Amino acid sequence: MALAVAALAVTGCTLNRPEDPVVLTGAQVSSLSSVSAGDVVAFRWINGWQQRPIQVDERKQVDLGTVYNAAPMGFTTTVYADPGTFTGADANANVDADDEIVFMAKDAGLEAPSDAGNPAGVVAGSGVKVKVHTTLGGTARDGWIYLFKRSGNLTPGAGVSYVNYDFQLLSGAYKTTYKLQDGPNPENTTVSTPYYVDHFSDRWLKDQIKVKTGDATGVDILDRNKSLLVPGNCGRSEDTFDDAEGAFVTNKAGPVRAIRSYIGANSGPLTQREHIFYEQREDVRTFLRVHSVPGPWDFLDFSSAAVGMTYRNNLNPNGVTVDGNPDSVTNGRIEWESIDGPQGGLSQSHTLETDISGLNVTSFYLDDSTPGTGQETQCTGDSQAIGQSGPWVNSNLPNTDPRATPSNSLKSTRTMYFEAPGKADGAARAAQAGSQFDVTVSPAP
Repeated sequence: MALAVAALAVTGCTLNRPEDPVVLTGAQVSSLSSVSAGDVVAFRWINGWQQRPIQVDERKQVDLGTVYNAAPMGFTTTVYADPGTFTGADANANVDADDEIVFMAKDAGLEAPSDAGNPAGVVAGSGVKVKVHTTLGGTARDGWIYLFKRSGNLTPGAGVSYVNYDFQLLSGAYKTTYKLQDGPNPENTTVSTPYYVDHFSDRWLKDQIKVKTGDATGVDILDRNKSLLVPGNCGRSEDTFDDAEGAFVTNKAGPVRAIRSYIGANSGPLTQREHIFYEQREDVRTFLRVHSVPGPWDFLDFSSAAVGMTYRNNLNPNGVTVDGNPDSVTNGRIEWESIDGPQGGLSQSHTLETDISGLNVTSFYLDDSTPGTGQETQCTGDSQAIGQSGPWVNSNLPNTDPRATPSNSLKSTRTMYFEAPGKADGAARAAQAGSQFDVTVSPAP
């Protein structure tokens, strides 16, 4: 036990999953329903109370017409509240059932002894004990975090900010200058942590990834995160999405994570993408809401700075060298991908949630510095296809716009881990992303 406590004093982590968040809903901690979202603070126990960063993200039900600062559009969903967009603040400033409370697994500690008392600066008797359990890798691990209502000047972030999200809309203030009906809306937005840097030049235009962890060179390995309906078909792309109507649902940063959520993809004005940025991980969730269309291809096209890296996925575990020369790879349903080299490592997992049956869920890979026509056509970005890869639903999709009936649903999630050179392990990260924490909430003693 003494050795375990000594290790905790150094690592501060009982769960051995430092990259992953623990996300609760307000319904799970209903005893905090009378507490303002900004008054929740968190502590762990390791030889005494230690304050750790916590973030409460308020959510609300809105008709997405509100997000466009327009009349109702006939579809209501739960979104992250944001007074800085037309979504607006949550009408209930307390921790209500659909709010999310998030902390990092690495901030969990030991179970506090029954005579621990209350930390300084909190309301006595307000404590909630959260036990977090994981069996990832076949090893059971437990960690605890304690939530309280603050009584004084404590800040929920505990002086920590894991993610810096610098949203810069070049036209000026969002509510007064954003062109909701007809883009583009250029940005110079940066997301940075000690582990990576992302950059956005418009709503759908992610055009930079720099891996900073370990001894990575830190070069920009990304041309773009691209979106097409069919490889080589340039009628719809991330550029046409940005050039049409669209809006931000949420642009916010807290001590634990940042949230970038937006809607509008040509004739799918309700199609939505959310980026959730953590210190070592990024979750990208896409909700397709559009009339019947050919199946989408969502992929990363790397930059020439990625030449020399090794690309792998679950169908090609031995990998191929990214060098701008065509390779023969097996295409099919990919559960994970990785790319690794001195530039750094990037591991990704992919999940698809849909009620559409019979889809041909496959993939497409192209590494060719002088691509040709047809499926090799480069619709956006630079003129090269450098290890461009990602999942492709090679089927015609039925209607997914909930305003028309019948309507189906399709949601995809890309989970990205930023790794030190030589450490990318797509299979392990896919298992990690898919292994949910078991959470038990009880009153603190």
